[in-house]
Order: sequence, then C-alpha cells, then structure tokens
Amino acid sequence: MDTALIRQRFSAASASYDAEALAQQHIAAHLWELATPHLALGASVLEIGAGTGLLTRFVLDAQPRSLTVNDLYISPQVQELAQQFPGRVQFREGDAEHLDFGGPFDAVLSASTVQWFEDITAFFDRCARVLPKGGLLAFSSFLPGNLQEVAELTGVSLSYCSDVELQGHLARHFDLVAMEQGEVALHFSSPRDVLLHLRHTGVTGIRSVVWGKNSYKDFVTRYTARYGTEQGVRLTYRPVYVVAKSKGLPCSKP
Repeated sequence: MDTALIRQRFSAASASYDAEALAQQHIAAHLWELATPHLALGASVLEIGAGTGLLTRFVLDAQPRSLTVNDLYISPQVQELAQQFPGRVQFREGDAEHLDFGGPFDAVLSASTVQWFEDITAFFDRCARVLPKGGLLAFSSFLPGNLQEVAELTGVSLSYCSDVELQGHLARHFDLVAMEQGEVALHFSSPRDVLLHLRHTGVTGIRSVVWGKNSYKDFVTRYTARYGTEQGVRLTYRPVYVVAKSKGLPCSKP
C-alpha cells in the first residue's frame, strides 16, 4: 500500500471531508453506539486513523482519562478538538502498522481505517500487546463488495477481508463480543458526482487513475446504465463493525 499517496489524498480532502463523508459519519456513530457500553469510565484510549475526528468527538465527550490520536496526517479538525481538552490528548502521526504507541491502554478504537492495512493480523497482535486482559478493541472496516459500483467499472478496489476472515485474524488474542454487517447506499446526480465524492473523502488513495476523454465518457455511460435509479446513481458502502475483548497478554511496547 502506498502510504504516501494515502496521506496525500486524505490530507488534501480534509477540508471537504466532513461535508461529503455521510457514510463515514453514520459508521462512526454506530461503531460508538456498539463500543460505548464496553468502555470503562475514565479509560485510556488509543484511536487509530482519526481522520477529521468523526469518532474522536464521541470519545472526548465521554471524558477519557487520556486519548492518544493516530493518523498518517493529523487534521486541523482533530487539532482543534484537542485544544478543548488541554493535556488530555496526545498525537502520534504516522503509519499505525509500524508506530510505537507506548501504552498500555484500556481501549483501542478505529473507524473506517483498518481496511488500508497490509497485515491486519500483525496489527491485531500489536493491539493485544498494549491492552490488558478484558481490554476493548472496537473497529469498523468494510466487506467485499464495498464501493462495488466503482470497483466493477474501473477494476480499482482494496482487498477486503470477509467477516469470517476477520474472526480468524482476531481469534488468537481476542474474544469476539459483537460483529455486525451494514449497508449504506448513497445516491448522486451523476457519475461525475460519485468521483468527486470519492476525491473529497480521500478514498482515491488506493492508486492514481488517469482518465482519458474516451475512458471517462465510457465510465459515465456504463455507470448510468448499470446503477441509475429514480434517486440518481448509486454508490454502496458495506461496513462491518467489530467489538472484541483481549484475552490478555503481558503489556509491553510493540
């Protein structure tokens, strides 16, 4: 995965992200709804892939003892949020698959991020090393078929784990508490607006695509024919929500 390209696309999209990220807002809110019954008061929390703070806002409102915020790019929105809680928020900018987060933490939370990781099993192993027995891991990712409309027409897609594969990756160090699948269908006036939506939410960080005049016209024609509805053209997100508890390992730095 080209983390430099991902960072570039998400940082460029940070100003437009909140206005466009309707699916991600829904996902962050539902993840928090599932996680919060299992989050102890005054917890020490690590958030992976904070983006513009869609999940961060919920965490800070819950008054954690401390919050360590990670992303490839710490957005101005998250920095502004942190200023409202002086001394409580720390930043760890960089690749979550390789950074040393310290710890231990009571909870590791992440919304719409882990699908970007090259080695999800190794990441879960690292989470287990910074969580005590019973520590909370709650995250959302996406299932195969996510953004299928664009993937089918362009051949560009991430390689998503199935729900069964996610359970297998977690089983070594975590007990599964809850797993839910969802679907968020958005509608746009045109395929061009779909592409703008993806650009404005940074999702084009998968790889660069160069559109020629003919290839773009062909994309628009086929997208409209295949996915046009009375509400416009469709784009479908397929989130999966996971809440798990650590089986317990000696806490040490990853």
